[in-house]
Amino acid sequence: MCGRYTLSKSIKTIESHFKPVRISLKYFPSFNIAPSQISAVVVNSQNQSQLTEMKWGLIPSWAKDVQTGNRLINARSETLHEKPSFRESFKNQRCLIPADGFIEWKGKKPYYIRMKDQRLFAFAGLWSTWDSGEDPLNTFAIVTTEANTKLSPLHSRMPVILRPGDYAAWLSADSNSLTSLFTPGLDDELEYFEISTAINAPKNNEAKLLQPAGQSSFTF
Repeated sequence: MCGRYTLSKSIKTIESHFKPVRISLKYFPSFNIAPSQISAVVVNSQNQSQLTEMKWGLIPSWAKDVQTGNRLINARSETLHEKPSFRESFKNQRCLIPADGFIEWKGKKPYYIRMKDQRLFAFAGLWSTWDSGEDPLNTFAIVTTEANTKLSPLHSRMPVILRPGDYAAWLSADSNSLTSLFTPGLDDELEYFEISTAINAPKNNEAKLLQPAGQSSFTF
């Protein structure tokens, strides 16, 4: 499960990391990205890498209403090839979701998870276009896998975090060749710590949300 994440790096850092050919979004750093919000994604468009924006919560093209997206924020890697909601997107519409951390809850306590060196990374994602006859809506979901040893004390699932060397394959390779990317890893590269329950409210969006509980200062 992944229900919140962060993307606080500058647009220059994001551009340098993903090297998109085209950038087509208005970017604002966020310390509390929640389902139904708009966030940055990288897609393969006409054989070019494009940084654009989509709504979190995948709505399949055949869905009857927009509320479907509220239930489809995550996609289990084990069943991508068979679930009707994700099958077509896994085959033809995959994306990278830039992030620099995510939040998981153990009981009522939220924990912030990030790379020890605080670097930017990417979740494996799926996307879809839903057209109700008005403005087409592009939406995405985060692919999840079993939690690694580091994170399993918090939750049984974690997002699939891709290595930069796997970005191109995730965007454009045949879907049948991608199952090896779902193996949980990064045990020695991740860290986590408890943060304030103020993160629970999606309207809250400031760096101090990620301050370790009990500390009066924090360098993000």
